[in-house]
Amino acid sequence: MRQLNRSLLVFLLVLLPLAAWSGETAFVAQEQIAFAKLLPPPPAVGSAVQQEEMALLLTLQQERTPAMEAFALADAERNVFRFADAVGADFTAAKLPKTTAFFEKVKENADALLGPAKKHWDRPRPYASNPALNPCVPKPNNASYPSGHSTFGTVDSIILANMVPERATQIYERAEAYRFNREIGGVHYPSDVAAGRIAGTVIAAFLQQSPAFQEAYAAARAETRQVLGLPQ
Repeated sequence: MRQLNRSLLVFLLVLLPLAAWSGETAFVAQEQIAFAKLLPPPPAVGSAVQQEEMALLLTLQQERTPAMEAFALADAERNVFRFADAVGADFTAAKLPKTTAFFEKVKENADALLGPAKKHWDRPRPYASNPALNPCVPKPNNASYPSGHSTFGTVDSIILANMVPERATQIYERAEAYRFNREIGGVHYPSDVAAGRIAGTVIAAFLQQSPAFQEAYAAARAETRQVLGLPQ
């Protein structure tokens, strides 16, 4: 799997300012994280890097199996319970109302933080640049960079791994598959996914500094561990 520049990520986290919490979002305000100033710009359309990425996506399209397509289609859903296969069979919305509501707020907050960056770069989706690319998942109606699914999967996996450290390895492996399914699906370049992983990690770090997040997290963690039969 592709590795990110972890030194750069640590550097970004150290430099990010700690602003006052805003009521516009549940936990972290939009003005606290300016991804357009933190992330590198995506490869330009027609550049050598973009062409290499496109070639990779076309290869994945040629090699994907019906099972891979079905998996990517299922992972098009941005729902924390896509991680149930890594967390446990009892990790379901029906059994975890507090956890469900908590992760929905996390998703909405992450979307609000990522939205300005998507608008800033407004990178066309790969299939918009090459008609030979045929996605096997629904085509999103927003920009490509950074990947919202990758951001979502990264944020949720970090939170889940802290809730259930007993399953951290499985959760992070599942997050990697979730991110890669956006490339399998033909709707994101690898650089979109890589940027989403960085963005999700930064968001998770900021969330952990929010008192409101910590309060909601504690309730969701207790509920989840109780349902899974784990010690508090």
